[in-house]
Amino acid sequence: MRVRHWSLLIALALGASHVPVRAGEPDWTVIAGSYPQPGSRQAQDEAAILLWLQDTRTRADLARVEAENHPDLGSFLDAVGSSWAASAYPATKALLKQAKEAMKPVVASLKAGFARPRPHSTDPALAPALPDDGSFSFPSKHATEGTLFAAILVQLDPYDQIALAEQGKLIGDDRAMAGLHWPSDVEAGQRLGQAFAAYWLALPGNAQLFQDAAAEWNPSPQRAPGLARLGTAISRWERCPAPPGCPS
Repeated sequence: MRVRHWSLLIALALGASHVPVRAGEPDWTVIAGSYPQPGSRQAQDEAAILLWLQDTRTRADLARVEAENHPDLGSFLDAVGSSWAASAYPATKALLKQAKEAMKPVVASLKAGFARPRPHSTDPALAPALPDDGSFSFPSKHATEGTLFAAILVQLDPYDQIALAEQGKLIGDDRAMAGLHWPSDVEAGQRLGQAFAAYWLALPGNAQLFQDAAAEWNPSPQRAPGLARLGTAISRWERCPAPPGCPS
């Protein structure tokens, strides 16, 4: 077997199953990448970051992550300061729901293949802010979903692409802040969400769904739509000071 990417070698070394793909699909295992091996310096750094996030999270942080537990269109409308309720966008809600349902088996297969334990299962000092759903940790489903939604919504509302991208990223980042995921779980999910949006939106069978949703928006004639790219905002754990409590 010819291995097409170095990250697949690492994934297989960690015991991950290579998720089968259909013709024309991206290689989801390669896109997800890998996570630090248990006991490595990188794994120790991730644990230190989660402890710092745990010590510094606020009540407002906890309220936000609880509200984000089921990502939906409403949180993105709030992020762009829209006065409209999500109920005003039924076709957009249907589009996001279809994309989410298509994405779920990909993430579920990757979680089962990598079988990475949740942070609190590895380190008893880590106390998650919310109960997890019993699934494995890598990649983060919420990070995938947040980025997927943001990338689709940017196509519909290019005016607000920065705010939408940052909201999608925040949904994932907050899973690490809440102690539910390792940072590398979140980063893998964000890569997957971006890639899945590009793949799914290009499928001819989804064209009418997208057109119906686009009719609910008023895109700018002066700004061409494009998939949101991560990187406009840094993750909270990148602000972790050193020392004390976080890696250098």
